[in-house]
Amino acid sequence: MLVIIRRRAVIAAIFCLVAVISAVLAASRAERTVASAQEKKILVIDPGHGGIDCGALAADGTKESAINLAISQKMRAIAELYGEKTVMTRDTEESKVSISEYSEHNDLLRRADIANKLNGAVLISVHQNNFPTVQPRGAQILYAPSDGSRELGLLAQSALVGFADSHNRRVAEKAPGKLLLTNSVGCPAILAECGFMSNPEEASMLCTGNYQLKLACALTAAYIQFAKNITPA
Repeated sequence: MLVIIRRRAVIAAIFCLVAVISAVLAASRAERTVASAQEKKILVIDPGHGGIDCGALAADGTKESAINLAISQKMRAIAELYGEKTVMTRDTEESKVSISEYSEHNDLLRRADIANKLNGAVLISVHQNNFPTVQPRGAQILYAPSDGSRELGLLAQSALVGFADSHNRRVAEKAPGKLLLTNSVGCPAILAECGFMSNPEEASMLCTGNYQLKLACALTAAYIQFAKNITPA
């Protein structure tokens, strides 16, 4: 009975969040430019790390890469529900190369290359933050130097605060030059640090399907607003 109740709660949460996306998008249409076929956007979803590179680790051993993938898969499902075309840079936790063959530099360039080869690509790279102490928390967007990235980043930061964590006071910032992915693409691109693995409370939230869904809804809603040129009221 408990399992059934939990399943119903998750299903209800999904419908509520999808309804929120629809309501926000409908209410925020101050202006809308109808995109031509040439302007059709493609959402490139990049679940950070993966395989040999697990990224940051929570205190209980949870891998950042697994959380990134879970959020990204939810983003893809929501985007496709709204008829948006998506491409994933990876869709499994399995490694396709051996430890001796793996290069983080080459892997990041491979991901950038996927976006650079697609007409109308918009890249959202999903990550989690980490810090030596447990205090820092909150999602933050880092936007690429490419055209349109700042606009997408501001939309995404606003959506993350509005949908997922109203107490978050972080703001979107330009990605530092040392971030290879965001500085290797020519399309609009952001890197979403969805929370801190080093903060026990936030790490626990990041492991739950409901919170992952909130983050996925926020990022997907921001993408749709950006792709459809919907100006928030």
